Amino acid sequence: MLELLTATAILGVLLSIAAPYMQSYTVRTKATEGLLILGELRRRVETEFYERGVLPSDIPNSPTPNGSRHGDPWYSHATMFGQADDMWELIEYQPKGPHRVIALRAYRLPEWQNSDISLHLQIKQVDENTLAFRCKVNNSQSRVLFVPSSCQDGSVNDWVCW
Repeated sequence: MLELLTATAILGVLLSIAAPYMQSYTVRTKATEGLLILGELRRRVETEFYERGVLPSDIPNSPTPNGSRHGDPWYSHATMFGQADDMWELIEYQPKGPHRVIALRAYRLPEWQNSDISLHLQIKQVDENTLAFRCKVNNSQSRVLFVPSSCQDGSVNDWVCW
């Protein structure tokens, strides 16, 4: 009986330690799906750029935006893709001088400590017929636990260091 109680106590301690790691792993997996969403939106912008020679003012081949934030169009996930998502709430398209940012914003939920998980795809016009892309989240310790490693470092406002 004593061995059973000891084994149960050890198992309880291990589960209490492992549960938060498992939860952040699950959220990180969902956040990685965001890279696929950004990849689709990147393809739309890239195609338009190579056809017309300029970066578009909104996301090409998209429905009418749900509204505007700070003068920039935003779309709900349901509007953009025809169905709601349990993590991703909306997509913003932000002109930044000659460049663009697509921000994929998550709902603020307890599963990720109500953190503002937002993946930002920077679209940099390198020259008249070349674009460069990178994913960033604007360094914040509350976000780093939940985002893909390829998006963890750097600032979305840095257009020089890459």
